[in-house]
Amino acid sequence: MLDYRIVEKAPFTIVGTRRRFNSDTSYQEIPNFWTEYMSQGEKCPIMGTFGACIDMDGKDFDYWIADLYKPWEDVPEGLETCQIPGGLWAEFACRGPLPDSLQSVNTKIWSEWLPSLQGYELAGQYNLEVYGPPTEKPEDYISYIWIPLKKKNE
Repeated sequence: MLDYRIVEKAPFTIVGTRRRFNSDTSYQEIPNFWTEYMSQGEKCPIMGTFGACIDMDGKDFDYWIADLYKPWEDVPEGLETCQIPGGLWAEFACRGPLPDSLQSVNTKIWSEWLPSLQGYELAGQYNLEVYGPPTEKPEDYISYIWIPLKKKNE
């Protein structure tokens, strides 16, 4: 059974860097993207609060390493912004070391939870991974997957 709750969120904007991925190879390639990006050390203009899958129209999608955009700050060179619509979201907790805990929950969401979901349907072609602060033990780490929803027949 997946640990989730349905919440309402206001629209917000992310700022980050993106790369195009294919869903067949994304579980291998996205962790490499994170490693490559974070290896820049202090040159990284963002911390990576979000991993955003955007424009998931088939097998290919844009994956963003992003933070919350603060409109009073300049967009760092080489980065872009993306508006995330407000609305209902299913928030799934992922407990344990990355990327395994996140990928395991993600697989269950798309293969088990969504096909059996009643009263709601997907509200867009995007979803978010949300990362918390580091923990001493990887098994204690908690991240989240947010899936946009709408009530059926809306």
